[in-house]
Amino acid sequence: MTDKNFDIACQLADDLYFKFIDSLHDDIANEYVTTDEENGGTKNTEKGSELYWQIEDTIKEVLDKKEGESDA
Repeated sequence: MTDKNFDIACQLADDLYFKFIDSLHDDIANEYVTTDEENGGTKNTEKGSELYWQIEDTIKEVLDKKEGESDA
């Protein structure tokens, strides 16, 4: 994976993840993110981290496949 594709995958994963989280009712969103008292923001729960990595991995797989097709 190129650096450019890696950056694209990370940005897309971040955007999709937070669009999803923002669409949830607070009691469900709390399963994915929690308040981070140390930094004054939020942080992922274990479930949230797993979802984020699944989204990112899926995007990377698609970009890798497209990259392979363009090399052929």
